[in-house]
Amino acid sequence: MIIPFRTAVVLSNIFVFTSLGIYFFYRSATIFSGFNLSNLNRRRLTISLIFFCFYMACMPFYPCYNSFDTLAAFFVSGVYHILRSTFFVFLPVFTILYVQRVVENRNMPLFKQHLIIIGLIFIFLISTNIWMSLLIDPNHRQSTITYTFLMSLLFSGIVSALYVNISYANLAERRLRFEKELEISKLNELKTKAELDALQAKVNPHFLYNTLNSIAELSLHQGLKARQMTIALAELFRYSLNKKNETMIAIEEEVEMVENYLMIEKIRFEDKLEVSIEMDDAVKRSMVPKFILQPLVENAVKHGLKEPDKISIIKISLKGNADKVDIIIYDNGLPFPEDIQIGYGLKSVMDKLTLFYPGRHTIFFENGPLKQVTISIINSLKHESFV
Repeated sequence: MIIPFRTAVVLSNIFVFTSLGIYFFYRSATIFSGFNLSNLNRRRLTISLIFFCFYMACMPFYPCYNSFDTLAAFFVSGVYHILRSTFFVFLPVFTILYVQRVVENRNMPLFKQHLIIIGLIFIFLISTNIWMSLLIDPNHRQSTITYTFLMSLLFSGIVSALYVNISYANLAERRLRFEKELEISKLNELKTKAELDALQAKVNPHFLYNTLNSIAELSLHQGLKARQMTIALAELFRYSLNKKNETMIAIEEEVEMVENYLMIEKIRFEDKLEVSIEMDDAVKRSMVPKFILQPLVENAVKHGLKEPDKISIIKISLKGNADKVDIIIYDNGLPFPEDIQIGYGLKSVMDKLTLFYPGRHTIFFENGPLKQVTISIINSLKHESFV
């Protein structure tokens, strides 16, 4: 059985352009990814290509194009159809996508957006009959206009259904992506909270161990001081418990906690310990991780009192502004060794700084001209918030 020439060409045309349209549809996410285009323009081009392919697949069914006898005549009809499609396909698609972006930016209800876009689809596709009457030969005008009108209704329905389907699919995808990002954010928050709790669990027993040792020593021969130190320790831990659900506190609150700690040490060492604290008003409300000062001050007290016949002088300075905070802790004890041994207290401070201010902090141990530890935090207000 021999297939007629015209039938073979028509079927080949349908197969080629339908296959291209399906290919572009399934590759719509990546087809123009290599070009420097915005997402909106990539969508415009992809949708235009898809509808152009299906529009060309229907070309042989138009009465004005189905009278060809040679392949050359078919290609001439195809070129004419492409020129006409440029106006009837690409222009409407670009216009509709532009209107879609406008209505999305205005935060209209989704149902109202769909009504506007579907209305434009029907208007553009059905209005092709007006222009067809000016472009088509009078001998084919009536039959082509009738066919085009029916095809426009069919295509309007198909395109509208595709638009609504794709719109809801994109909405579902965005919602799923948002839920995943929210879940990841919560997991990161829980992870960091757990890390901070683990650090705090190391600091509190360490400090408690040292303080209880001091109370035990005083209780042997200075019961009144042991009692005062116990009360001061109770005040310190009451403060800690009141802030147990807070990971970030104001510097002035952190300084208040350090003053409670120093009160305990002064009861123990009396006149051997001199302490001064300077704090700029600009940094009082700056937020820092809880218990970031106490381990540094404890370390300074410990090193400052290594020489038994020498009065230990501790100076705490907090300077800066909303964009930067400098914490300086000076003591007049022995110089830092070249290979500093980092204990639980100092390590917890370093870990907290890394956790809350990655790439935005420095910590220096200096022996000259003054022996001091200097911590600088850049953009101290831009920290992760963990509850």
